[in-house]
Amino acid sequence: MVKTTYEAVSIAIPRKELLDAARKFLLHSGSHKDVVIVDNIYSPKFGSSDLLFANKARTNLTVARLNDREDSEKFIISSISYYFWLKEFVTVSEVFFNGKSELDMYLFSHDFSAATRYLMDNLTGKLKVYPIKYNILQVEDLNEPAIYFQHMSFRDHAQDKPVKKERQEEKAVSTEEKEGSASLKISPQELREFDRLKELYLD
Repeated sequence: MVKTTYEAVSIAIPRKELLDAARKFLLHSGSHKDVVIVDNIYSPKFGSSDLLFANKARTNLTVARLNDREDSEKFIISSISYYFWLKEFVTVSEVFFNGKSELDMYLFSHDFSAATRYLMDNLTGKLKVYPIKYNILQVEDLNEPAIYFQHMSFRDHAQDKPVKKERQEEKAVSTEEKEGSASLKISPQELREFDRLKELYLD
């Protein structure tokens, strides 16, 4: 039976329930089925992760942050800053554990504002940072609201379109394209824009 569903904008869900739903969402996604939850890692300047998973070999870390109260610009800038900090932390630890580790970040937010789209359009292709929009929905004949998660790309977000394919299904890029692509490097202009926003929201 088809049920009517509509966005319940006025309904507030406790942060703990949102985090629990985000945890289940990640654990049931394709590449996170063989992971364990580990303690969050705290940065004195950039805060903490909200969820942290590691595969059994400890060669891949998946970190998630949830925005349920901040404006989207501050959330994005603080999260990317945390990603850079954690990436350095992981790189230093590789010296002691004699191995390489990969780092993925998932950002959960009810909205991603237009002010962050240009910056994230350029950065998300070079960093393993993936935006997830959550929607609070009310379903007909269901007493409690439902939480719906939507993979987003910032380029698609201008038209409010979900990403059509999972990350594992993205089109392969040839070696020549990779070697000749400027997208593998962050330009000085992009770094200046990131530093400007970081100073505006974090300092």
